[in-house]
Amino acid sequence: MSPWLTVLAVLATLLALVLVGRDAYRHAESATSADFPQRTRAGGLPVAALREPQAPVADRALPPPVVAPEPVVVPPGGGAEEPIVRVRDGERVALHRSPGGKVVAEVDDETPFGSTTAFSVNRSRPGWLGVPSEELPNGELAWVRADPEELRGETTPYRIVVDLSAHEARLRRAGDVVREWPVTVGTAATPTPTGSYSVTDLIEGGLNPVYGCCAIAISATQPYLPAGWTGGDRIAFHGNGTGEALGLDASNGCIRSPDGVLRDVIATVPLGTPVRITE
Repeated sequence: MSPWLTVLAVLATLLALVLVGRDAYRHAESATSADFPQRTRAGGLPVAALREPQAPVADRALPPPVVAPEPVVVPPGGGAEEPIVRVRDGERVALHRSPGGKVVAEVDDETPFGSTTAFSVNRSRPGWLGVPSEELPNGELAWVRADPEELRGETTPYRIVVDLSAHEARLRRAGDVVREWPVTVGTAATPTPTGSYSVTDLIEGGLNPVYGCCAIAISATQPYLPAGWTGGDRIAFHGNGTGEALGLDASNGCIRSPDGVLRDVIATVPLGTPVRITE
């Protein structure tokens, strides 16, 4: 059986245990990204801390490109439906380095930003699912047991694709482009990491105006933070509150997008939606 059919078979088992209807996705109230500070569940985002850092100094050594290994995922171009799993209420899931391998982290049913914990499924092995997670380095998959008592399976027709060289992002539905927009991405010193990720949080409100209306946090992280930066290492799509021209290499790795587009995408895609970033 092909890896894709195996994924569908595992999801069918998970879906068979789901009650009719879907839980509403819980939206977080604050941001997360390489440009965003960390927050606690009880607290809001400190507005003063949300600021664009100064450009890296000219004589700083440039890091090597952040290029994640090519994963073995769904057939080229994606399938009509993308597999997703979400952690069930009250459950805690171990993330393994490999199927049956060492546990590297544990996650519960809620992200640090208040969203339901969800993953896209990139690979499968008998009884195991390979998922992207910010708990591992970019390009490495975490492996979770395909346990229907811990995970709830579903699918989405949506996928977000970012072309860094073209400074363009696209929302695809069942392989067809339904929305595209210009983006500003990371500089040479703080590049936007390439690879396969998933949407972890859909964030509206509570942001410093410089970050616009909203943000879509993903499972990518920034290993090359600017000197003195204390705002965390998560990557996100976020709005363009400054009104600067888009289509540039000018961020700390986050993907600046038009506010109106982000509102529409947030209203469309579920948590766990796969995100592919290419050169």
